Amino acid sequence: MSMLLSLPVIWVSLGSGVMGLIALVLAVVAMSRATRWKRRYMQMFGDTGQTVEEVMMESKNQAQTASQTVQDMQHRVEQLESRQHRNFDRLGMVRFNPFGDTGADLSFSLAVLNDMGDGWVMTSLWGREEVRVYAKPIEAKDSRYALSQEERQAIDMAHSSRQRSRGEASSNRSRDK
Repeated sequence: MSMLLSLPVIWVSLGSGVMGLIALVLAVVAMSRATRWKRRYMQMFGDTGQTVEEVMMESKNQAQTASQTVQDMQHRVEQLESRQHRNFDRLGMVRFNPFGDTGADLSFSLAVLNDMGDGWVMTSLWGREEVRVYAKPIEAKDSRYALSQEERQAIDMAHSSRQRSRGEASSNRSRDK
């Protein structure tokens, strides 16, 4: 009879031991996962002493500030683009010899325009005895004053070409090398 009693006790002890071993394995797995989660948490939030909620609120505030900054910059870009059309960034120059008795093309017409064709044209006539300079206002690629052939040519050149910015010019130079 003592043998019959001891048999269930052995099975109960063995079952308890197996359950304990399973519990130990589960505890080790849980510790491993907790360590991994802690390492990820520390990578994300650092050792700031802040709670997840505080970090999330701070991130939300930073995102709102960044969004407002982007909106402000978009507004500024729109303003700059609207002003760009009024900038005098189109140039055209024609050199010519108005008098047959001079030996060089020392006279010129220089047109300075914006995107709408407004600006001015300046003409310098060089002669042996004197130099004369004339300036005429330009509106929509035309002037209320009579324009010479060279002035019209300079205006057409200016209207059809925009001067490159320094950034464009330097990038084109490096690309050409």
